[in-house]
Amino acid sequence: MPLLLLPFILILLSLFSLFRNRSQRSIKESQDSFWEKEQRANLTRKQDISGLDYIQIPLDTFPTGKYADETLAALEQTLNDLSSRKILNLSGISNTDLKLQYGAANLNILSDCDANFTTLARTVVSYGEQLARLGHWQEAITVLEFGILCKTDMSKNYTLLGSLYQEHGKTEKLEELAETVKGTDMLLKDSILRQLQNGQ
Repeated sequence: MPLLLLPFILILLSLFSLFRNRSQRSIKESQDSFWEKEQRANLTRKQDISGLDYIQIPLDTFPTGKYADETLAALEQTLNDLSSRKILNLSGISNTDLKLQYGAANLNILSDCDANFTTLARTVVSYGEQLARLGHWQEAITVLEFGILCKTDMSKNYTLLGSLYQEHGKTEKLEELAETVKGTDMLLKDSILRQLQNGQ
């Protein structure tokens, strides 16, 4: 019996060896491609980034200082601080691609701009949430709609705005929001759409 199984075992071992070699070769090719691209990126000359689409925070449209609330005040201070900094939404763009496009010398500046955007996206959600909690739903909508214009990837920005549209009979706005989500490549897109459709 063992002798009858031997050919099958040898075939399985051969197949295993073949697939392992292919996998290792594919990994090596992928690594080589990455390091070749990274080398080109590191040699890319510095580009002019003054004309990039920097985000401006419309503080004049926000209810800054209008309501006496410590949480709102702290969030408004953060937004005020951010308004004097450069902000860029660079979500989904790797450091290598940033260097290839704008030059390695600009990477630190662009990374700071992206970090500012992350802070902005989180602050906008918290600000809108607190305004809604205090009953200022119209101002909350204004703030959260700004987050959408910035193409935030914070799922709560979309779901909270959707729930406010739902609660206050803004059906057309809710449909527009759903269409906006459909046009994104966010990881949680399907989950957000389900929540919008369920009115949550």
